[in-house]
Amino acid sequence: MITHGDDLLITGAWLLGIGTLTGAIGQTRQTLTGTNLGKDLVLKGNGIEALGNSLQAIGRTKTADRENEISETYFIIGAWLEAAGNAANVVGIDMQLNGADEEGTKTDALGSGIQGLGAAFEAFGAFLSENSISRSLELKGNALIAAGSFFESIGNIFILNEKRRIGEHILLLGSWAQVAGAFILIDAFSYHSEHGQQMEGEEPLPRQYSYAMH
Repeated sequence: MITHGDDLLITGAWLLGIGTLTGAIGQTRQTLTGTNLGKDLVLKGNGIEALGNSLQAIGRTKTADRENEISETYFIIGAWLEAAGNAANVVGIDMQLNGADEEGTKTDALGSGIQGLGAAFEAFGAFLSENSISRSLELKGNALIAAGSFFESIGNIFILNEKRRIGEHILLLGSWAQVAGAFILIDAFSYHSEHGQQMEGEEPLPRQYSYAMH
């Protein structure tokens, strides 16, 4: 049975996927051209991600299971941290586009670090949860997003240290790692809504059909 909280989780996951993909496309253009071309897409992508993370945090709160209270707490805190990190990215990139390049890059680096910490919290929440296929996917997806976010933070640090070219390539790697993680999460939440907390190794329950009389 799909609840309103489940709907928020799935919608948030899709927004996260769209946001990371938009940002990765923008970062690819920026890295290949060596200019700010595409930075506006990175800004928009982070804004979409922040919205997706917020919906996931609200959805987690609505679907929280008291039997797994500790893991759910990590999920909720992690999602809000990711939303805050993405919001900081938006502020930082906007500052860069408006001429405050150094301060904007520092803010962007901080935002990516916060986002990475949030995704790491969610990955740890999945680790603490009962062993199921959807939770296994959540662990992998959030781990990739955490790694990608930390890569982006490191890339910005390289740029601040006047190593722009290598910094841009690290940013590119981080952005596409987040895309991979986000789409794994879409798979996780979609699977969860269809099959619930099915344990790894179990066969999916057969669908129940009703037939009209011939």
